[in-house]
Amino acid sequence: MTVADFSLKDQVALVTGGSKGIGRAIALAFAEHGADVAITARGQDALEATKKDIEATGRRCLAFAADLADDAALRKLHETVVSELGVIDILVNNAASADIFGLHDMPYENFEKTLRVNTWAPIYLAQLCFPAWRERGKGRIVNIGSNGGLKPDPFIGAYSASKAALQIVTTGMAVEWSRYGIRANSVCPGLVRTETAAPMVAILEAGGFQQNMVHRAADASEIAGMVVLLASPAGSYCQGERFVVDGGEMFRPTYDFTIEQYEAIKKAQ
Repeated sequence: MTVADFSLKDQVALVTGGSKGIGRAIALAFAEHGADVAITARGQDALEATKKDIEATGRRCLAFAADLADDAALRKLHETVVSELGVIDILVNNAASADIFGLHDMPYENFEKTLRVNTWAPIYLAQLCFPAWRERGKGRIVNIGSNGGLKPDPFIGAYSASKAALQIVTTGMAVEWSRYGIRANSVCPGLVRTETAAPMVAILEAGGFQQNMVHRAADASEIAGMVVLLASPAGSYCQGERFVVDGGEMFRPTYDFTIEQYEAIKKAQ
């Protein structure tokens, strides 16, 4: 029996939104599995802190501040990563915009910005990587979606729409590019314990966290583990798929009865 190979030794990975939260966890996990990692976000200070932790693993790291809504910044990011670390083997599109607006008051500007960051930037970065991947006959894309793209989350309609679109885009990348040895998959987390999500996590925990089957938010490392699988040889048979990592939130039953309650109901019938 062949042992699964999770090694990323000497691979070059680009992780957007890599300074904090899920992106930081992914970048550190990649480095621990042998990859050199480029990380990008808007704040240079947070990037430098994560870079220091990545380099402590013995791997190289490039920290590049960029606005992912700016195509010129994306081109400069790609150019700099290739120049300093080498051809990108693994692209992880993790950065996201998620402003709070209801559908009753969401301005067009917010909708456009959200789609530019959450849907267009992943497409454009993949386009920039594509020529080298096609020439080499290999490349890996992991797009970080959300279970909010599989069902509507209230008051972040633009975010849900952008993540739903990203699911179709991911499958489309697999359909169009698999002949060139390129794999594209997506990971759809539920609620993750990050700085951004901390207020929501606190509210749900106060109510006993009934939103999923494990009754807690995820740790970012639990999302990173799935991404390592998809980026490594161990995930070589995964193509065009979405992997929901949400503690069973999508399948939480409407009526969450215990066996004892079930037996009482059955007896009463």
